[in-house]
Amino acid sequence: MVFTKRYIIAAVAAAFVVGGLSAPAALAAPDAAHTSPPATADQFQGAELDNLSWTPVPTMGGGIIWMLRVSSDPNVEPGGLYFLYNPDTSSVSGKFAVGDDIRVRTVSDWQAAVFAPGLDGPHARRTEVRYGDPQNPGAAQVVASVTNGWISQ
Repeated sequence: MVFTKRYIIAAVAAAFVVGGLSAPAALAAPDAAHTSPPATADQFQGAELDNLSWTPVPTMGGGIIWMLRVSSDPNVEPGGLYFLYNPDTSSVSGKFAVGDDIRVRTVSDWQAAVFAPGLDGPHARRTEVRYGDPQNPGAAQVVASVTNGWISQ
Protein backbone atom coordinates (compact mmCIF):
# COMPACT_ATOMS: atom_id res chain seq x y z
CA MET A 1 0.00 0.00 0.00
CA VAL A 2 1.35 3.39 -0.94
CA PHE A 3 0.92 6.25 1.52
CA THR A 4 1.13 9.78 0.27
CA LYS A 5 2.87 12.50 2.24
CA ARG A 6 -0.48 14.20 2.92
CA TYR A 7 -1.97 11.08 4.56
CA ILE A 8 1.10 10.53 6.72
CA ILE A 9 1.13 14.17 7.84
CA ALA A 10 -2.62 14.02 8.54
CA ALA A 11 -2.20 10.89 10.67
CA VAL A 12 0.66 12.42 12.65
CA ALA A 13 -1.29 15.66 13.13
CA ALA A 14 -4.38 13.76 14.28
CA ALA A 15 -2.34 11.74 16.76
CA PHE A 16 -0.73 14.93 18.09
CA VAL A 17 -4.07 16.74 18.47
CA VAL A 18 -5.69 13.91 20.44
CA GLY A 19 -2.60 13.35 22.57
CA GLY A 20 -1.29 10.18 20.94
CA LEU A 21 2.15 11.65 20.34
CA SER A 22 4.27 13.67 22.69
CA ALA A 23 5.56 16.98 21.46
CA PRO A 24 9.25 17.82 21.24
CA ALA A 25 10.51 19.81 24.20
CA ALA A 26 10.34 23.07 22.24
CA LEU A 27 6.61 22.58 21.63
CA ALA A 28 5.76 20.93 24.93
CA ALA A 29 7.14 23.82 26.96
CA PRO A 30 6.91 26.92 24.78
CA ASP A 31 8.56 30.10 25.95
CA ALA A 32 6.52 33.01 27.27
CA ALA A 33 6.28 34.57 23.81
CA HIS A 34 4.32 31.57 22.55
CA THR A 35 2.00 30.78 25.47
CA SER A 36 -0.77 33.23 24.62
CA PRO A 37 -1.98 35.04 21.52
CA PRO A 38 -0.40 38.40 20.84
CA ALA A 39 -2.19 41.04 22.90
CA THR A 40 -1.96 43.55 20.05
CA ALA A 41 -3.71 41.38 17.45
CA ASP A 42 -7.14 42.88 16.75
CA GLN A 43 -8.68 39.48 16.10
CA PHE A 44 -8.01 38.34 19.68
CA GLN A 45 -9.27 41.42 21.51
CA GLY A 46 -12.56 41.17 23.34
CA ALA A 47 -12.85 37.39 23.26
CA GLU A 48 -15.18 35.96 25.87
CA LEU A 49 -14.19 32.33 26.31
CA ASP A 50 -16.15 29.69 28.21
CA ASN A 51 -14.22 26.40 28.65
CA LEU A 52 -11.97 27.38 25.73
CA SER A 53 -8.36 28.53 25.56
CA TRP A 54 -6.11 29.79 22.79
CA THR A 55 -3.54 27.24 21.69
CA PRO A 56 -0.67 27.51 19.20
CA VAL A 57 -0.88 25.03 16.33
CA PRO A 58 2.29 24.46 14.29
CA THR A 59 1.83 24.90 10.55
CA MET A 60 3.35 22.77 7.82
CA GLY A 61 5.33 25.86 6.80
CA GLY A 62 7.03 26.09 10.19
CA GLY A 63 4.94 28.90 11.64
CA ILE A 64 2.24 28.99 14.29
CA ILE A 65 -1.45 29.78 13.99
CA TRP A 66 -3.70 30.37 16.98
CA MET A 67 -6.80 28.24 17.44
CA LEU A 68 -9.27 27.59 20.21
CA ARG A 69 -9.25 24.33 22.17
CA VAL A 70 -11.76 22.97 24.67
CA SER A 71 -10.00 23.53 28.01
CA SER A 72 -11.35 20.80 30.25
CA ASP A 73 -13.29 17.57 30.09
CA PRO A 74 -17.01 18.43 29.88
CA ASN A 75 -17.93 15.07 31.52
CA VAL A 76 -20.66 14.11 29.05
CA GLU A 77 -22.34 10.76 28.58
CA PRO A 78 -20.72 8.64 25.83
CA GLY A 79 -22.40 8.24 22.47
CA GLY A 80 -22.45 11.76 21.06
CA LEU A 81 -20.22 13.87 18.85
CA TYR A 82 -18.71 17.32 19.30
CA PHE A 83 -19.68 19.87 16.64
CA LEU A 84 -19.69 23.64 16.14
CA TYR A 85 -22.97 25.53 16.30
CA ASN A 86 -23.93 29.11 15.40
CA PRO A 87 -26.83 30.18 17.67
CA ASP A 88 -27.40 33.35 15.59
CA THR A 89 -28.47 31.26 12.60
CA SER A 90 -29.54 28.16 14.57
CA SER A 91 -27.29 26.01 12.43
CA VAL A 92 -24.39 23.60 12.63
CA SER A 93 -21.53 25.68 11.30
CA GLY A 94 -17.77 25.32 11.12
CA LYS A 95 -15.21 22.55 11.33
CA PHE A 96 -12.58 21.31 13.72
CA ALA A 97 -8.92 21.38 12.71
CA VAL A 98 -6.62 18.41 12.43
CA GLY A 99 -3.28 20.14 12.06
CA ASP A 100 -3.38 23.35 10.08
CA ASP A 101 -4.83 22.06 6.81
CA ILE A 102 -7.46 19.34 7.43
CA ARG A 103 -10.97 20.16 8.65
CA VAL A 104 -13.65 17.77 9.96
CA ARG A 105 -17.28 18.51 10.91
CA THR A 106 -17.36 16.38 14.07
CA VAL A 107 -14.97 14.80 16.56
CA SER A 108 -15.65 12.17 19.22
CA ASP A 109 -12.99 13.27 21.72
CA TRP A 110 -13.16 16.63 23.52
CA GLN A 111 -9.36 16.94 23.27
CA ALA A 112 -9.67 16.98 19.46
CA ALA A 113 -12.13 19.90 19.58
CA VAL A 114 -9.71 22.49 18.16
CA PHE A 115 -10.94 25.18 15.79
CA ALA A 116 -10.18 28.56 14.30
CA PRO A 117 -13.29 30.72 14.49
CA GLY A 118 -14.35 32.27 11.23
CA LEU A 119 -12.39 30.03 8.86
CA ASP A 120 -15.46 28.18 7.64
CA GLY A 121 -18.11 30.61 6.48
CA PRO A 122 -19.21 34.01 7.64
CA HIS A 123 -18.16 35.32 11.02
CA ALA A 124 -20.63 34.87 13.82
CA ARG A 125 -21.06 36.79 17.06
CA ARG A 126 -20.96 33.52 19.00
CA THR A 127 -19.78 30.00 18.26
CA GLU A 128 -20.62 27.09 20.55
CA VAL A 129 -19.04 23.68 20.87
CA ARG A 130 -21.93 21.28 21.40
CA TYR A 131 -22.04 17.60 22.28
CA GLY A 132 -24.78 15.31 21.05
CA ASP A 133 -26.35 14.57 17.68
CA PRO A 134 -25.49 17.11 14.95
CA GLN A 135 -28.80 16.16 13.27
CA ASN A 136 -30.62 17.41 16.39
CA PRO A 137 -28.48 20.36 17.59
CA GLY A 138 -31.24 21.83 19.74
CA ALA A 139 -31.05 18.83 22.07
CA ALA A 140 -27.25 18.89 22.22
CA GLN A 141 -25.37 20.13 25.28
CA VAL A 142 -23.28 23.33 25.05
CA VAL A 143 -19.84 22.45 26.44
CA ALA A 144 -17.85 25.55 25.39
CA SER A 145 -18.32 28.86 23.60
CA VAL A 146 -16.58 31.96 22.26
CA THR A 147 -18.29 35.33 21.85
CA ASN A 148 -16.87 38.15 19.73
CA GLY A 149 -13.47 36.50 19.83
CA TRP A 150 -12.32 37.29 16.32
CA ILE A 151 -14.43 40.14 15.00
CA SER A 152 -12.71 43.53 14.88
CA GLN A 153 -15.36 46.11 15.70
